[in-house]
Amino acid sequence: MTISEIQRIIDEYDYFDSRVKAVECNYFADEVHVIYDDEDDNIICYNFIGCYKSIFDHVKEYNKGMPVKNMTPPQIPYFLQDVRIDETIEGDNHLWICKINMFPLHLEIWCKDIKIEKKCK
Repeated sequence: MTISEIQRIIDEYDYFDSRVKAVECNYFADEVHVIYDDEDDNIICYNFIGCYKSIFDHVKEYNKGMPVKNMTPPQIPYFLQDVRIDETIEGDNHLWICKINMFPLHLEIWCKDIKIEKKCK
């Protein structure tokens, strides 16, 4: 796939202002998953596979108020604002770069593969 094809799929799911349900980092950051519900309550999952760089940068001045693990879904303060795809070549590796603004958390993920899933309710 190309950057424009991946970006088109992301944009088609109309992510803007969707509440993020989970961000998962597995297998020593080899896989990262960002999961949210769309306006029709379908589950959308961005699956980043074969990750080489995963940056989770939380705004330090933002007061969470309580541990996120204790929050109910309506209390979770993370909403997708911007999702952008780019690419680079590092040595022999073609890598996708995904930058996600879900203020007050910003993600930057460099990976070999991106899979976007929609699970209908």
